[in-house]
Amino acid sequence: MRLFRLAALTAVLTLSCGDAAYAAVGPLSGVKTVSFAGSTVEVPVSWPVHDLAAEPHTCIRYDRHAVYLGDPGSDQNCPAAAVGRTDTVRIASDGKVTRTRSYKSPADYADEQPETAPRTRSRIPDRAIKAAAMYDGLGFDTCAAPSTDAMKAWAGASPYHAVGIYIGGIDRACPDGNLTPSWLQTVAKQGWKFFPIYVGLQAPCWKDPGGGHPALIARSRRWTQGQEAANDAANRAAHFGIAPGSPIYFDMEYYPRNDAGCTQDVQAFLSAWTDQLHARGFVSGIYSSSQGAIADMALVYDSGAAYRADVAWYAHWDKVPRLFGDPTLNDKYWPGPRRIKQYQGGHNETYGGKRLNIDLNVLDAPVAALG
Repeated sequence: MRLFRLAALTAVLTLSCGDAAYAAVGPLSGVKTVSFAGSTVEVPVSWPVHDLAAEPHTCIRYDRHAVYLGDPGSDQNCPAAAVGRTDTVRIASDGKVTRTRSYKSPADYADEQPETAPRTRSRIPDRAIKAAAMYDGLGFDTCAAPSTDAMKAWAGASPYHAVGIYIGGIDRACPDGNLTPSWLQTVAKQGWKFFPIYVGLQAPCWKDPGGGHPALIARSRRWTQGQEAANDAANRAAHFGIAPGSPIYFDMEYYPRNDAGCTQDVQAFLSAWTDQLHARGFVSGIYSSSQGAIADMALVYDSGAAYRADVAWYAHWDKVPRLFGDPTLNDKYWPGPRRIKQYQGGHNETYGGKRLNIDLNVLDAPVAALG
């Protein structure tokens, strides 16, 4: 944890969320002591402290420094997308302390040799994984699962009938929140389809525009890390009651494609993701900009050196809900019902009196089945 040395500061902040809630700033240390529900932590004085009972719409985010006190509200005001992990602390209403941490930079692995795929494997271009369910139509995704009330309102009033849900990953910036097996069952009965999203390690040449501090692929472990991500994603899917035959979409955010080594790292990592996800019985999907990982995976679409993902979910924010004929992705790649296009980025929409910040998508692709 980085501590900031500041001039002497003395202050006391009282929070109104139960008799035990209070926060005090240490007089000389540059560190403040935060106590809540019988637990005490020390954090840098610059960190904001959010009382979730007093601020029920506060979005718990792992990509910015903060302290959260209490339990999240069911209608968090979260952005459509957030990626990365840094140091945060949450003290739940029962006093349990949960911390998130930032991770090593790939510069720490700079002297290590690139990891290659196992020599004994054989290329299976389109392994026979039968999709459990399909969906053709409009959908949206957002960082935190909305409340069941919001989903019910949108089911009756919005043009969308599929929702992207973030089920896990080391660089996932929003926690589970409302998302539980029960939430999925309830929302499915409202008529919703799901496309599960996993935010794992990002490209080692990532240029961080927003301070999200994501964990990045290590060149010396790129194949192993892709396998580990797939195994974790399959386990998370099982936790939520998502059946084999369902897709899991890896979220690889945009990175500049001017580094050949970085391109190879991403290709190897996502090939391992697909290979291992298939071994676990799931459909492999990849989300990225059409000028990011989707473009790099298209380069090895017919290569014996890579495993081809079953579905491409590409971002091109031209506000045109059309899957084919897009100038940024050749129609020969991922033809048929194997595409999702994210055609508009984060913005607010309101249906049935419930406002959400969402990305917009058009799908003709596999969606999840609940088992």
